[in-house]
Amino acid sequence: MRTERIRSRALVKGTARGRMRVIALAVATVLGLAVATAPPTSAGLLGNLLCPVVTTAGGILNAGWDDGATNPPSTMTQVAQAIGASQLRSRGVNGTGIGVAVIDSGAVPLQGLDGPGKIVNGPDLSFESQDPASQYLDTYGHGTHMAGIIAGDDGTPGGFQGIAPGAHLVSLKVASHDGAADVSQVIAAIDWVVQHRNDPGLNIRVLNLSYGTASLQGYQLDPIAFAVENAWRHGIVTMVAGGNDGTSRSTLTDPAVDPYVLAVGAANLNG
Repeated sequence: MRTERIRSRALVKGTARGRMRVIALAVATVLGLAVATAPPTSAGLLGNLLCPVVTTAGGILNAGWDDGATNPPSTMTQVAQAIGASQLRSRGVNGTGIGVAVIDSGAVPLQGLDGPGKIVNGPDLSFESQDPASQYLDTYGHGTHMAGIIAGDDGTPGGFQGIAPGAHLVSLKVASHDGAADVSQVIAAIDWVVQHRNDPGLNIRVLNLSYGTASLQGYQLDPIAFAVENAWRHGIVTMVAGGNDGTSRSTLTDPAVDPYVLAVGAANLNG
């Protein structure tokens, strides 16, 4: 297995015309909430979902890890409206009771993620797992970044809210301080999620992978694609980032290319 890297740049400009910016953020988690109580009945591939890069500071979306973004920031409220999350929340669908497994670089319980039971740590499978000072701790930032987007809620009027603020997060750390993670670590984490999805207090119905690999083999033979398909077959809505290459790449990353998962992309809300 080769070592992959969870990429810190949340989006990279594509080709000049159109510049569809596909990013490594699977904030479409809210789409799974309405169907998360039952196993999916069919497979489908969803691309080009509206999803700009986000930071949680002040509820504002900004360039984040993008090296060259020049667009003005959008608010998290605008993003929630664009993907339909606001409409669902107005009907009382905010993720309450739903566990979202985030396989990433861990999560720090900062404001908005520090409520009782908001973050539940699964196993630390990273290269830092043997160091008590960094075990479970997000030493890279990507996992906390994602956790805030998915389910953050700082509890203040008009403050920051993620897409599904009522959900709780099950954090599985696979990446170290430099973002490095082996494919085998990710597969082991997915298998843990499947095995423990119904553990007391977890109720894992959504799985989030905000990264991908550049595998050249078909999803029918790929081990990480097999792992996410297994999650789907056990009733877990699985979200995978489509990639960071915009229109400069002709295919989705692996395992987003697998038709049994939801592949998440992005569009520019500022035209």
